[in-house]
Amino acid sequence: MERHQTTNVHFGRFFRTILPAFLILVLGVAVILGVMVYKISYPPAVQEAANPSHYSLPSLDVTVPTNDGKDLAAWWIPGLRGAPAIILAPGYGMNRADALSLAFALHESGFNLLTFDQRGNGAVPKGASTLGLLETGDMLQAIKLVQGRPESNGKRLGIWGTDIGALSALKAAGDCPEVRAIVADGAYESPADFLGYRIAEDFGVDNRLVDLGAFQFFKLAHIRRFSAARKADVPVQALSDRTILFINGENHRGLAELTTAIYDRIQPQKEIISFKTARTHVMNGEDLKSYDRQVANFFHLNLVAPTDAESQKNADQH
Repeated sequence: MERHQTTNVHFGRFFRTILPAFLILVLGVAVILGVMVYKISYPPAVQEAANPSHYSLPSLDVTVPTNDGKDLAAWWIPGLRGAPAIILAPGYGMNRADALSLAFALHESGFNLLTFDQRGNGAVPKGASTLGLLETGDMLQAIKLVQGRPESNGKRLGIWGTDIGALSALKAAGDCPEVRAIVADGAYESPADFLGYRIAEDFGVDNRLVDLGAFQFFKLAHIRRFSAARKADVPVQALSDRTILFINGENHRGLAELTTAIYDRIQPQKEIISFKTARTHVMNGEDLKSYDRQVANFFHLNLVAPTDAESQKNADQH
């Protein structure tokens, strides 16, 4: 009997000593993962260093409505009447102004253009970034906005997007056959992929258990949205008749691997190129000029803007 009581005393001391420490450890890990997810979901505001007038571009301030009531800041830059339109979707940690040098290069070919901020990003962020979960719906709204503009040819569209913008471009194009040409810079497959990439970039942690735990917090934060969101996979079959340019950057090696994985799955009209620097908020000099030139050439070859005479003919027919 005494031995049994002694055993109970030892177990009691064990649980009083170990259990609180274990709970504190679990709570500490949960707090750390929660802070990681929060910081990644709410990147700092990025001020616009320029506006279309700095590039002598005509423009209108417009907004892209979202399905959950957020209005994303955008510029509509009209080109030739009846010309195809291209949506420019700068990605994580960027704003609509970061696409203006590219917009200038594309505008010279007569394209109509829409550049807009991703949710949770830009000079005045709207809500949290969902890393691609809801951004596909935002892209579909941007497509509707472009197709509703009288200047543009709604049956031939292009999209340029970086990271989150690239994912939403690929997924939205699967539902919109009018999107004929896509440039996907730093594309990835799902929000879980990008969350893991950002954890490695922002916190220097590259661990699958950490990524898995953080993604569970991310899912918990967006539990209702996950149930309503579209299937996460990029629709490779639906994209088989589009022309797609994938871009890898040596400065984004983690994303480059994810981009290559998608590239390998899509057939047949595709190509992939690498730059020393993929598109970022801070990009200038020869790297920027080379990037814009190659992207503009891609759209010019695969989404040819009509000449003035052809544009007028199209306008008369409408």
